Amino acid sequence: MENTFDPDELENLLARIALKDQKALEQLYKRVAPKLNGVAMIILRDTDLSNDVLQEAFLQIWHKADEYRRGLSEPMTWMTSLVRYRALDKLKAEGREQRRRERHDEIEQLLEQDLVESPLREVVNSNEKCRIHRCLRSLDVLNRNAILMAYYYGYSREDIAVHIEKPVNTVKIWLKRGLGRLAQCLGH
Repeated sequence: MENTFDPDELENLLARIALKDQKALEQLYKRVAPKLNGVAMIILRDTDLSNDVLQEAFLQIWHKADEYRRGLSEPMTWMTSLVRYRALDKLKAEGREQRRRERHDEIEQLLEQDLVESPLREVVNSNEKCRIHRCLRSLDVLNRNAILMAYYYGYSREDIAVHIEKPVNTVKIWLKRGLGRLAQCLGH
């Protein structure tokens, strides 16, 4: 069965939505939601995420229906574009979040490791190295994690910024402060 959408009917509904007619939004939803959800599902391959995208797209339609211009595109094309861009944004955000979780887990494991089994074992075998560990522990979490990510795992400042979702300059400041406090703690 082919799904056809009457552009005049959809344009009329969009015009009523622009006037904040909730019944028109409900009618539009019943008419096109399955098709738009299918577009999101093809991109995201996840029912929950595609439902989220569909909801966000309808909120956007509610707020931006007055911006729709038939001369620029057909109503279904316009709505499909909204869903497509939202789905692509969601896909990027999910990828970033997954990478952030993985890196966070790595750092947490490092901080919770028994030092006897840790790659830091040789470091803590000497008194000087024990002081380094103690001083690292005395830093606030943000400074300590930034230092460990940069100098233990070798992440760039840009990678750290992506991981913690902060600007690169914030990471630079945390590293500078952390290294300064570490040097002060060690008496250097």
